[in-house]
Amino acid sequence: YNQIIPYTDRLNYCSAPLNNNTWCRSVEKILQIKVPPRAEVVRVILDEFSRIIDHLVCIITQVLDLGALTNFWVGFRAREAVYNLFEKLCGARLTVSLARIGGLGFDLPEGWVKLAHETCETILAAHKELDGLVTKNRIFVNRMVGITKISGEDAIRWGFTGPCLRATGVARDLRVDEPYGGYENYDFDIPIGSTGDCYDRYMVRMEEILQSVSIIKQALDN
Repeated sequence: YNQIIPYTDRLNYCSAPLNNNTWCRSVEKILQIKVPPRAEVVRVILDEFSRIIDHLVCIITQVLDLGALTNFWVGFRAREAVYNLFEKLCGARLTVSLARIGGLGFDLPEGWVKLAHETCETILAAHKELDGLVTKNRIFVNRMVGITKISGEDAIRWGFTGPCLRATGVARDLRVDEPYGGYENYDFDIPIGSTGDCYDRYMVRMEEILQSVSIIKQALDN
């Protein structure tokens, strides 16, 4: 089972730890293995950092396709800060293979928690800059609002999940609906859209980044 973990990195290399941990949780559920509380907390931290850098890729590449290059580097600076965290934890940056069945392959090295707090501030600064550059930019808004509108009913029928589903107004989030890894102990909101268009998908991801930072800070304090 542990030998499968490197394959899960490559299911979505934009957020490898999320896939590592999802695989491990599935096997643990089948084998009824209880994960130590510390490992669960660290997994949550890694999951949320992964969610953030995945959302950043979605946002900044979309903006890049519309012709805005500056925003791309703003987002990637924040991604690089997260990769530095992963590297200090396991030696790898992109395909990390961090998790193990029953816990994690690595414990946090000295100074990692402090660096994680600093990385949260780097992410928030990048988020603020992206928000200022993009959210009310007339060209961006004109090319996003009303584009590819999808209803909640269609999204469910087509098997949408994550931000694409929530952007249609469906408040479905497994961290709340079917809590795992101790997510029931964290205070966070589920951002949703109303029209399910490109702009709503952008806004949901932007807000989810802030929610993920909040979860990380709560977990780091624990």
